[in-house]
Amino acid sequence: MKDMAFLFDHYRWLLKVICFAVFFIILVVGLWPFNFFPQNKVKWLSDRSGIKIYGQGIIMSKNPGWHQAKPLFPDGAITIELWLRPNQETGSLPSILTFYDGLNPDIFLIGQWKSHLVIRSRTVNRHHRKPGKVYQEIGLRNALLKNKDVFITVTSNKNGTFIFLNGQFAKKYPYQRLMENVSWEDMRLIVGNSPTGQSYWHGDIFGMAIYGRAFTADEITGNYLSWIHNDPYSIKKEKSLVGLYMFYEREGKLIHNVVNPDDTLTIPDVFKPIRKVVLSYPWRDDFKWNMTVKQDGPVNILGFIPLGFFFCLLLISKKKQQRSAAYMMTILIGIGISLIVELTQVYLPTRDSSLIDLANNTLGTIFGVLIVAILSAFEKRQTLNIDIPAGPSLR
Repeated sequence: MKDMAFLFDHYRWLLKVICFAVFFIILVVGLWPFNFFPQNKVKWLSDRSGIKIYGQGIIMSKNPGWHQAKPLFPDGAITIELWLRPNQETGSLPSILTFYDGLNPDIFLIGQWKSHLVIRSRTVNRHHRKPGKVYQEIGLRNALLKNKDVFITVTSNKNGTFIFLNGQFAKKYPYQRLMENVSWEDMRLIVGNSPTGQSYWHGDIFGMAIYGRAFTADEITGNYLSWIHNDPYSIKKEKSLVGLYMFYEREGKLIHNVVNPDDTLTIPDVFKPIRKVVLSYPWRDDFKWNMTVKQDGPVNILGFIPLGFFFCLLLISKKKQQRSAAYMMTILIGIGISLIVELTQVYLPTRDSSLIDLANNTLGTIFGVLIVAILSAFEKRQTLNIDIPAGPSLR
C-alpha cells in the first residue's frame, strides 16, 4: 500500500486541482444565484384594487417621515386598519407592516406567524419585554387564515392596545403600548417586509389607514362597514387621519396617500433592503430561528469538510511545512473563504449574511483537518510498527 509521502510526491498537482475545484464550488453554492439586482416581487391585483406580495418584495415610504407642522401621534396614540388576505403560512415571522426609524428593534411591526397575528413593539418597560429582548410582543391566534380576507384594527394609547377583527373586539392588552418615546419626524412605513429584507410576507393588501388617535369600539365597527361598503368619504372626513391608502391605482410604482398627495408609498423595480445586515447573530432581535437556518447548519458543515481535508493535504505535501502549522493555516484559510462568502452575501439581497454560517463553515473545516490528522497519526503508527527491528533471540 502506497504511503502518504508517495502520494504527495506523485499527485501534488492533483491536490492543487481538487483544492481549486472545492474553492470554486463553495463560491458558486454560497453566492448563487449571483443576482445583485433581483426583481421586487410586488404587483397590482388584476381583479380588484390592491397589491400582491408574492415573494421577496418590499414597499416603502418615498421619504422619511410625514411632513406635518405638528406631531401626528400625540400622547403616543395610534389606530391602524389593515384589509388583507394572507396567501401563505410560514414558521418564520414575516412582517406585514413596519414602523421604522433607523433603530433596532423597530418602533413596531405587525406580522404573521403561522396563522397568528403578531405585534412586536419597542418598549422601555423591562417588565413588559420578552425575556432577553428589548421589545414586547402581543398578538391574536388564528387571525390570519390562509386565503381568507380579514380586516384588522389595532388601536393603542396610554390605556393599552386593543385588537379588533372584522369590526369586532378580539383581545385587549391593558399595559402594552405601540408608541413609546418615538420621534415621528424620522418615521418610515415599510409594507410587506422588514427593513433588512429578510422577513417578506406573502399575501394581498386591499387597504390601509393610519390615524393619530385611539378609536372607540363603535368607531372601529363603523369604519369597518365603510371599508366593506366602499365608502371612502366617511373615512376621509376623520380629522386624525394621517394616511389612507386605497390601492386604487392599479398600475405604476406609486401608492398615493389620499389625505396627503406628497406622501406616497413606492414599489421599487429592484428589491433592495433598507438596512443591510452583516453577519447576523442569533441574539439579534431580527434573527429568525426558522427551518431554513436549521437545515443550512449541516449543509454548511459538510460543505467545508472537503476544503479542510484537501487544503490540509496540500499544505502537508510541502516537505518543509510542519504539520501543526499546516493544520492551523488550513483552518485560517477556511475562515477566510467563509468570510469572503458571507461578506459578499451582504450585497446579494436574496442571501443572508450570518455569523452562524461562518461558525458552521469553520467547524466543517476543522472536521476536515481532523480527518487528515487522524489518518497521519494512523500512518505514523503503522510505519513505527514496521520499522522496529526484531531483538536478539534468547536461548
